[in-house]
Amino acid sequence: MRNTQLVLFTLASGRSGTSFLADFFTKNITHCYSTHEPYFTFGNPTLFGKPIAWNTQHNDYALLPVLERKCRFIASRKTPFYFESNHAFLKAFNRHAGTLLNNPGFIHLVRHPLRVAKSEYVRERMIRQLRVPFVDYTDDTGKRLFRWALTGQEEVFRHYPPSLSRLQFYVLQWLEIEYRAMQLIRDHHWQDRVFFIDVDGDLKRETVLKDMIRFFDLPHRPIFNMNLRRNPTPFTGPTILTQQDKQEFQAIARDLPESYKMLLQSQSYRDCSWFAEVNQLMRDGN
Repeated sequence: MRNTQLVLFTLASGRSGTSFLADFFTKNITHCYSTHEPYFTFGNPTLFGKPIAWNTQHNDYALLPVLERKCRFIASRKTPFYFESNHAFLKAFNRHAGTLLNNPGFIHLVRHPLRVAKSEYVRERMIRQLRVPFVDYTDDTGKRLFRWALTGQEEVFRHYPPSLSRLQFYVLQWLEIEYRAMQLIRDHHWQDRVFFIDVDGDLKRETVLKDMIRFFDLPHRPIFNMNLRRNPTPFTGPTILTQQDKQEFQAIARDLPESYKMLLQSQSYRDCSWFAEVNQLMRDGN
């Protein structure tokens, strides 16, 4: 048992295996409070909705009390390990993680950017077709926004016209999330606190998950339960990329700011199973 609670968050976009990893922790990691997106846990804000907009707008007067409430909840668990597999973290908490988190660790889940974008687009379309209530919220300017997404006012969106397709919006969201992840790690010198997982190639490999456990020195059950929860979008099949999807991705790549292009060329991404395909798409689009 360690003296200081280790607080683990995922660095991830939506549709990147966060529910799978949360189920792995729940079923296999001991002495750890594990949660996914804590919708029904009193005192533990999910960080979706208005906290995302407040973070983008740098409205810390509204945002900081929410983040501080989450930190109080985490500390109150009294377990040596806390794990939250929540793609809202980089959308709402990235600017203040360095000051509010005492002993953090991170699991960086990275999935093929275009597959993430297509999956997020299909999930939102399905939610709207089913007329699920409370999926939108109103920000401080009166604009209606989708609860689980960025606002479209973040830095990367400023390089593009408002006529983006929703798929292109999600491509840019993936890029912004990854940019924030790498910036967070670099600014706080947290390279030794991050375990990187190529979702497409490695997330469901038991050997990789064992490496993750060793990396963080996590207590665990002697035999792993690998019968874990997937989170497919109802009424749809596997994520299929069409030629139109690829062309929309290439249109984004043509005007991508240099700092984001450099991000995709960094070593972490170059080792991913999808790198060659995405790099070829980007070259073909230029």
